[in-house]
Amino acid sequence: MKLALSITEMKLKIQSGRKGWADGADHSFCVTHYRSRLLSPIFLSLIEDALCVMTDLTEIAKEIFSSTGAFSHQAGFEHRPQQEAMAGAIANALVIRQHLTVEAPTGVGKTLAYLVPAILYATSTGRKAIISTHTKTLQEQIFQKDIPVVRSSLRHEFTAVLLKGRKNYLCTTRLNNALSSTMQLFNREGVKQLQRIRDWSLKTTNGDIENLEFAPRPEIWDMVCSVKDACSSKLCGSGCFFQQVKERLKSAHLAIMNHALFFTLMARQETDARFIFDFDFVIFDEAQTVEAAAIASIGKNISRYEVLGAIHKLYNSKKRKGLLANQNKHLKSACKAAEHATVEFFDSIRRYALANTSRQNQFELAQIREIRIRTPHVVANILEEPLAHLQSLVRKVENSLHIENEKQELAVARRALWEAQTFISEFLEQLDGDLAYWVDLGGPSRESTILCSSPYDVAERVAPMLFRDDTSIIMTGATLSVNGILDYFHQRLGAHSSRGMILTSPFDYGRQMKLRIARDIPEPDTEGYATALPKWIMQSIDRSAGKALILFTNGSMMRDVASELADSFEEKGLKLLVQGGDQQRHKLLKEFREDVSSVLFGLDSFWMGVDVPGEALEHVVITRLPFAVPNHPLIEARIESIAKRGGNSFMEYTLPEAVLKLRQGVGRLVRSHHDKGMVTILDSRILTRRYGKLLISSLPQCPIEIITADGDVEHVLLEE
Repeated sequence: MKLALSITEMKLKIQSGRKGWADGADHSFCVTHYRSRLLSPIFLSLIEDALCVMTDLTEIAKEIFSSTGAFSHQAGFEHRPQQEAMAGAIANALVIRQHLTVEAPTGVGKTLAYLVPAILYATSTGRKAIISTHTKTLQEQIFQKDIPVVRSSLRHEFTAVLLKGRKNYLCTTRLNNALSSTMQLFNREGVKQLQRIRDWSLKTTNGDIENLEFAPRPEIWDMVCSVKDACSSKLCGSGCFFQQVKERLKSAHLAIMNHALFFTLMARQETDARFIFDFDFVIFDEAQTVEAAAIASIGKNISRYEVLGAIHKLYNSKKRKGLLANQNKHLKSACKAAEHATVEFFDSIRRYALANTSRQNQFELAQIREIRIRTPHVVANILEEPLAHLQSLVRKVENSLHIENEKQELAVARRALWEAQTFISEFLEQLDGDLAYWVDLGGPSRESTILCSSPYDVAERVAPMLFRDDTSIIMTGATLSVNGILDYFHQRLGAHSSRGMILTSPFDYGRQMKLRIARDIPEPDTEGYATALPKWIMQSIDRSAGKALILFTNGSMMRDVASELADSFEEKGLKLLVQGGDQQRHKLLKEFREDVSSVLFGLDSFWMGVDVPGEALEHVVITRLPFAVPNHPLIEARIESIAKRGGNSFMEYTLPEAVLKLRQGVGRLVRSHHDKGMVTILDSRILTRRYGKLLISSLPQCPIEIITADGDVEHVLLEE
């Protein structure tokens, strides 16, 4: 739509203090006929013209990504029609306030495709753009790499803020409070760490714990980080790092955060001061993880360690430290009583969980972590009374104090006790039938016991708050569709009003990739599979001389295979990297990238988010089709819910989830136009079961080879 606007009308709109004219009828940009200067800045010198032309944002966004657009001068630029189409579709969705889902395969350049229309729309309308990602890695990439590229290419002024959960930030007020109470709260090592944090606070620019030179003990950082009740604009002023980032966020055009923080903030909108979301629009990157993030954020949990930590913050009888260390014996006795009740309560519920699991033998018990609790009041709530009593005593101390910071710290500790008491009561009562409840054993130590509850279906909880009529929710990811449609993804989130768009890949998979399927390997769960798998894996690795990512669905199986093949790897001069050892995930990936003779064995977290272009990764081996096993309470509850209403849980949940995860795993191979390699699937069911055709058709079209037991190619299937 184009519309002429008089100089007088323009002046009125500019003088009204708006950053744009989003409240007008057309939501368009005012630009001159100088197309090359169209982006620097948005309004230019329009008042000097008698008339200005309102050009649709969709057209502008597409032009920026054209072969002669603003990005064409960037080194390494190549025109991608998919990227241009995506930018135009997002711009159009923002203008008409429509929800949009875009499946954008690797190589499309989706980050820039959504950043540009988001920035232009945000700066012209005053609506904040919320950019939400699953990983911190992508968060940092957007903030440190992509935004500077957009800024330099468009020559357009905008502000962006990287936001993390408040406990990531140092609160200088709480730091000063802790420094003034060192003898009461900390031992010698604690005081030393506190002083190091103080020295760091004098030179850091953002107070982010990620930039701290050492890892402080959790109880130390808990006393100095930003928390509700003890860190606020009223209490801290502008000196607190969290308050600084919060203040910058109010006027920022873009806020970059992760999914977990987004849903945590969204859940608190009813009670907390709103500095975000009122008139904003949201772009979810890595949208395939949005449902899981929403479930985790809406769910609750409390651990034995956390409850004891809250009590010890008040008084630790062994260390004789805490906020109440200088108080009377009655208060200290109440802390001891609450501590003893906590230990007894968590021990009793751990014993109940282990006694009532369906696992029959000691081997299975050793592998188990989560045990579902299906009935209420499985143990007595012996914690409620001592926790309530302790809170009452703490409140009396608060009311008697005249030093504000001491009162605030006690209020934080008391709130932690109240939250623990409330959730434990909810867990035992199980009043919400839409939640699954379980005990996470965490490991062999009783100290790691965690009580958990979470909804197994978030559509009804999330959709009304998220997919509103007055905003746009843009969701994008590389693997969102099943059988060429987005219905399953939309149904899981309740995003029924979202329009769908599936882009083609810019890669030539017919040339860059080959799919090999093992025909003669025994099916999983049959007697010969575990015995045959190491041989098939070694044959696969030999075909690519290493350079392989081997994806497993079972940790015990992965470790057994790694142990059996260790000598073979050594003989062939190949380095074997296995997830779950001493090395963290990012260090394993770094070593895998740098050593082209290495092979990496990985579990669930390596099926997605792994980006290893080039020679280091030329072979992805799928050891088993990734069907979800109902051994987690949430999966079990979801399957039961579908069966209860007469549905087919395999077709409605298990198979679509397997399709998406298989696509994610296969997607680790080709990451650039220069990559070449093969994917091997060591699960013959993809050839023998009816669902196999759906799984194969969901993968990129490429030559398909059937591999026999001897490793020979029996015949080749070429996708039409």
